[in-house]
Amino acid sequence: MDERRLRHFLAVVEEGGITRAAGRLHIAQPSLSQSLRLLEAELGAQLFIRVGRRVRLSATGEKFVGPARQALRSINEARDVIAEVAELRAGTLEIAALATLTVDPMATLVGRFRESHPGIQVRIAEPPSAGQISSLVRDGSYELGAAHLPLSDDGLVRHPLGEQELLFILPPFTALRDEGPIRAPELAETPLVVSPPDTSTRILLEQALTGMRVTPHIAVEVAAREAIVPLVLAGAGAALLPASLARQAERRGAIVRGARPAITRKVGLIHRRAPLSAAARAFLESATAPGSMRPS
Repeated sequence: MDERRLRHFLAVVEEGGITRAAGRLHIAQPSLSQSLRLLEAELGAQLFIRVGRRVRLSATGEKFVGPARQALRSINEARDVIAEVAELRAGTLEIAALATLTVDPMATLVGRFRESHPGIQVRIAEPPSAGQISSLVRDGSYELGAAHLPLSDDGLVRHPLGEQELLFILPPFTALRDEGPIRAPELAETPLVVSPPDTSTRILLEQALTGMRVTPHIAVEVAAREAIVPLVLAGAGAALLPASLARQAERRGAIVRGARPAITRKVGLIHRRAPLSAAARAFLESATAPGSMRPS
């Protein structure tokens, strides 16, 4: 239904006639009369009874006044909502992120974004693999994705955020308490707590061990990321974690050692080659600003 015609209809009702309504609306009387006839044709009902040059509401017109006012209120409310979203005073930003990236760097980035834009709600999903992150972003289920780079050539836009180092954590009572990087012979004898195949950390671990010519001794495979540190602290084995998580585990008693060569991964944000919402654009600007991602 044409919003302009609704406003013309209500102006005639409120002013008590076409002449005064036309003056209020700053349009010619014939144009206003034509607008009313088109509205009646659109509705398939007569809204006014015309007597000479005067008009009065028909029974149908009287019933239509309330819904017409409600329709215009709804339109105004919709415009207000759109303005709030465009001005970052309201809205939702949906991000798909690897679980380890949700902790670092996304926690810091989301916290900073929310501090600047408290009206925006952020929803984060944690698919287990980078491939699933790409799929959710590509099909539009989530507007942004946080994954490790590079990705396969899937047409997504990439915004590098920086590089993370991954460290080994070992049980508090381990014999491998030496400082410095853990050596290949030590790793060959060390039972490991790992995430399932195809997860990003598992892939990096296997690539690193292959480069060191070490066959992994997998003791525990667990899908729940939050169970890895407790398992290590309880003596189930060693695990590879991003440096920020490894340092948290160290404060709980774990032994932390690096690798040589260092195990690192590049991380970044991805999105489709399509216009982004105002919230997504603002998040990208904040996340990719110099110094936004603290070194792990």
